Amino acid sequence: MRVLIAGCGDVGSVLAQRLLQSDHTVFGLKRNTSTLPDGVEAIASDLTQVSTLTNLPDNLDRLVYMPTPSQRTEESYSDIFVQGWQNLWNALPRPPTRSLLVSSTAVYGQSDGSWVDENTIALPARFNGRVLLKMEQLARASGSRIVVARLSGIYGPARRRLIRLATKGEPLTSASKAFSNRIHIEDAGAALAHLLVMKQPKELYLVSDDCPVAKYEVVAWLAQKMGRSPPQMLSANTSDMTDSGMGKKVSNKRLRDSGFVLEFPDYRVGYGSILQQRNQNELSG
Repeated sequence: MRVLIAGCGDVGSVLAQRLLQSDHTVFGLKRNTSTLPDGVEAIASDLTQVSTLTNLPDNLDRLVYMPTPSQRTEESYSDIFVQGWQNLWNALPRPPTRSLLVSSTAVYGQSDGSWVDENTIALPARFNGRVLLKMEQLARASGSRIVVARLSGIYGPARRRLIRLATKGEPLTSASKAFSNRIHIEDAGAALAHLLVMKQPKELYLVSDDCPVAKYEVVAWLAQKMGRSPPQMLSANTSDMTDSGMGKKVSNKRLRDSGFVLEFPDYRVGYGSILQQRNQNELSG
């Protein structure tokens, strides 16, 4: 199978390594190709610059579109996700057999603590969700076989924001009591690989672990594991959360039912592995 990963960053690199292990041919497209895994055929291009999208591989079996915006602004998001998609699609010598579009659960603006799944209407509350939803709609209009994977918050050995919060011990706001959703980077890459090789995938999958949970609970658990005190709350009324600030719970049932098995089904397993590796590195250092 010949696969082009457009925007081959950290998750794309995990995906690429899994595909290479299964003897697939992998092309990695990004501005700076020096960080691509060994074995990936490099394509140095900028998705926002049509003039750089030359010499793209022909006879692709799969396209994975998963770029990263240069800034967290609506303009930057639109440039890379909307215009970038159009630029690449128009530059391809021919459409691939299947395209996997990597989006986000940010397209769901629900914040009443309810469950969302593939049948839930996407009503994004912020610009990032709105732009990603526009990208999905644009891609589906191409008429080609499109599969969308909406990922929740990605964490892993190189993404330690919550560990830093637990280490600093700074007070958290009441917003941290809302439900949050996450997926370990290794599971994210594995899920994308799974969707690429499925014989008859559905058009949409939510990629998240089994355990929607408040950010406060995760940070408190991390603090306890590191022998620190749990974080304090800035507000004394954190229990009086309104329905408009409870977040959402992302269901992974469709992904699970497709046969995918999570290596890190919840934050305890995922962050436990990260902390264990960190402790080993400190001992060996």
